[in-house]
Amino acid sequence: MRTAKKSLTAFAVIGLMLAGLNPATASVQASAIGVDNSPSAGLLVKYAVGVDQLTSAGEPLAEAILGTDLNLGSNLGNGWVSLRFVEPLPTFKANGFAQKLSADARIESVRVNTIMQPAAVSAAALKPARAVTAASAVKSLKVSDAWQSAKPTTAQAQLVWAAPAKLSGAKIVGYQVEVNDGRAWQTVARSSTTLRSAVISAGLRAGTKYQFRVRAVTAIGASQKLGLPSAVANATFSTAPAAPILAQGNTAFDNNSPAWIAQNMLQKGGLAVTYMATAKASGLPTKICSTSFNTCKFEGLIKGVTYSVQVTASNTRGEAVSDGTVRPFDEMYDKQWYLYSQWGINAPTAWQTTMGSPALVVAVIDTGITAHPELDAKVVPGYDFVSDVESSKDGDGWDSNATDPGDASGSTPSSWHGTHVAGIIAAASNANGVAGVAPNVLIQPVRVMGADGATEEDLIAAIRWAAGLKVAGVPLNPTPARVINISMGTPRSTGCRNWDGTNGPTEVALIEAKEAGVVVVTAAGNSNRSANLSYPGNCVPTINVGATAYNGDRAVYSNYSIAGSDGQYYGVDISAPGGDSENPGSAPAGTRGTILSTMNTGKNTVGLPTYEYQEGTSMASPVVAGVAALMLSIRPSMDFIQVVEIMQASVTPFPANSNCAITQRCGAGIVNAAAALVEVSKLP
Repeated sequence: MRTAKKSLTAFAVIGLMLAGLNPATASVQASAIGVDNSPSAGLLVKYAVGVDQLTSAGEPLAEAILGTDLNLGSNLGNGWVSLRFVEPLPTFKANGFAQKLSADARIESVRVNTIMQPAAVSAAALKPARAVTAASAVKSLKVSDAWQSAKPTTAQAQLVWAAPAKLSGAKIVGYQVEVNDGRAWQTVARSSTTLRSAVISAGLRAGTKYQFRVRAVTAIGASQKLGLPSAVANATFSTAPAAPILAQGNTAFDNNSPAWIAQNMLQKGGLAVTYMATAKASGLPTKICSTSFNTCKFEGLIKGVTYSVQVTASNTRGEAVSDGTVRPFDEMYDKQWYLYSQWGINAPTAWQTTMGSPALVVAVIDTGITAHPELDAKVVPGYDFVSDVESSKDGDGWDSNATDPGDASGSTPSSWHGTHVAGIIAAASNANGVAGVAPNVLIQPVRVMGADGATEEDLIAAIRWAAGLKVAGVPLNPTPARVINISMGTPRSTGCRNWDGTNGPTEVALIEAKEAGVVVVTAAGNSNRSANLSYPGNCVPTINVGATAYNGDRAVYSNYSIAGSDGQYYGVDISAPGGDSENPGSAPAGTRGTILSTMNTGKNTVGLPTYEYQEGTSMASPVVAGVAALMLSIRPSMDFIQVVEIMQASVTPFPANSNCAITQRCGAGIVNAAAALVEVSKLP
């Protein structure tokens, strides 16, 4: 049986074009290992020119050739159509049907309509503790502000309490501290000692009114139980203010006035703030203006001279001076290590240039999206391309509603995968939750994954529609995307090229999307093997993304590049933080070195908006998609090749002596948003 050639990724194609080589001949061959029992949805068929797709009896010609029932699917363009099995069949059987069809002269090309899954790694569930009789309530809880001058911008609470009166025969083995900021009670600390005091700082925000309560943890043998909560104690905390962020650059000239982004109560440290702006120029007197507002006017600036401006915010806890980097005030930003840490993407510096254009659309081809305050104001209409009614869980096939109804299957809860991916790209930068890589851009949800995953047929239609191309029977996309993110892959080896080495239907769609000015970003896959074996990341042209851990080395699960016959490495084009809970290093407490983003609380059906940590190349891919969106925000005229070349030329090199640095299997390096924007700004 002939095997499909594995297509090269976008960077490989660029390199081969420059070298004058043929990408098809240099691509990597895949070999079948064992019997593939994974399910396939049907066949994608391209008939020879002039051949009628239906017999005189009105049945599909392919059905007559195979002698098995097939249902007509979608017209995928460029002569390709889909034919669906009545029920999913094992891939080895589907391959047999495909081989039989390919031997018929009336069939130009055929491939199996594979089923994909999200490229994310699920977290293990914790086992509940065994129950014993609960202790009575903790007594006499008192909370006070424990601010320290050594940590001027950290809000801290000092808690003291008395032990409960009734233990029901158990002994105290610790205490649990719970905090409510007006939304819900959350556990912020749990001790393993009988000490009746605690200093809490994690998650506290200046100027916010909090409620506190404490419970005793009691035990008999190995069994533990939480006691009743103490009476509630209220407290509000203050800190030094945050550094002002200049809204109109850090210069002043002629009669213009400096302005800075108005600070909220959190940024003011919970106290009244005074601002002092200074304007300096070499050899000239310094000019000063003071105010309690977010702008003031310098007097006596010399015409034609440009002054450097700095703003200092002061309150009774201290002061902070404006600088060049942008630090968002989203309450969970400190947990988003992938944005600012040593092996992150250098987002705070990139945001000096842009946080994304509010006119630029990024399509998220995934499970759809759920309502979330971080995303609701920036979602443009999408489309649902899940063709299998049972898998779709919304009662029909293709439709205009891209809402994620949940993809729960059996005992596996809904993933809300598309919501998590969308938040990584574009969660709003505000005083709540998290910030996306490109917080100002728009998100377009395009649903292809249901309870049984996604089919190649539906993915092709989704790519074409998101790019603004025609899809039979579907209205044109009124807001075509400039960037498309595809965080999914196949759990088995799946080629992208046809058996004869020609472009498969997915590659045809990707090529047309590229010609329409779209940058497509894919996840390299989570199987710790060659990325050339994982569809659709092995298709051309895409930017195929591998995942790195907090320490900047390859995540243990991430697929990787392998050497081609020319000695070059192909498979992964670039890497980005995707998280690695097995190697968290010194990542912020509570993150386990994984990626925090928007999520939903529902187990099977839609619940409430929330936030959650996940890891995978599913998370690395939208990081790169967000950087591409920043690049296109300042130079919309760039094409796919320019984005790829600049992104790869401006990477952060992998750590010295790391696996990625030694093996060269992780692509060009770790994407660096700030360095990429510097290079983009140099374009004419």
